[in-house]
Amino acid sequence: MEKVKLILGEVARISLNRPEKKNALDTQLLTELREAVDQVKNSDARVLILTGEGDTFCAGLDRNLLMSFVDMDIRAFEEAVEFVQKLIYDLRTLEIPVIAAVQRYAIGGGMQLALTADIRIATPGTIFFLREPEFGIIPDMGALYILPRLVGDGVARDMVYTRRQLTAEEAKVIGLVNEIYEDLEKGIEEYTQKLLSVPVHTLREAKKQIEYGWGVSFKESLKSTKEAQLRCIRESLRIFKS
Repeated sequence: MEKVKLILGEVARISLNRPEKKNALDTQLLTELREAVDQVKNSDARVLILTGEGDTFCAGLDRNLLMSFVDMDIRAFEEAVEFVQKLIYDLRTLEIPVIAAVQRYAIGGGMQLALTADIRIATPGTIFFLREPEFGIIPDMGALYILPRLVGDGVARDMVYTRRQLTAEEAKVIGLVNEIYEDLEKGIEEYTQKLLSVPVHTLREAKKQIEYGWGVSFKESLKSTKEAQLRCIRESLRIFKS
């Protein structure tokens, strides 16, 4: 892979590697990113770090890719959107926790990538905003589903309708950012250690139940949580006795 760096291990790391273009998303980068996510999914990783090389996390869709949509027929456009949405779905539904480590800018598709993560950490002053409406389009990489659940309906509408920009400090107040670190690498290490201190099966069950709970009644969530708790207890006892 050329435009994505992948490191596998207990802590996997996917880095967008197009720093000369502020890690703007083009077809090759998106294809390699999907391949990297597949490799992480099939590995023994316990945590995934998603970050960008250089001084910017991701400036959104590459302008040339965006302009290519003008000449696409409807079917080709649908296929392009479906390809990216499959990537977003696979990233969002990984069984392991994902940390997006964000610096300077997370714009448009870059912000939507960050939204797929379980946890977002950022450097001071990092800017988050959804730029898509500027081009007459809507965010279609998961933001319209995830953002209201993170920051509330009103703030999400404001960010989408007006392209409101948030600093990392503002984003932390409303729950879009979890932690702010002057040194992002130290922040990654610190937060990763928090996650590694919790058993793998516990994190996986907790993540699964949080996601499941959004789409069912409270009663159904409690029932599912009970079943998950029994699995946790059995696995914890197995580990304790081994």
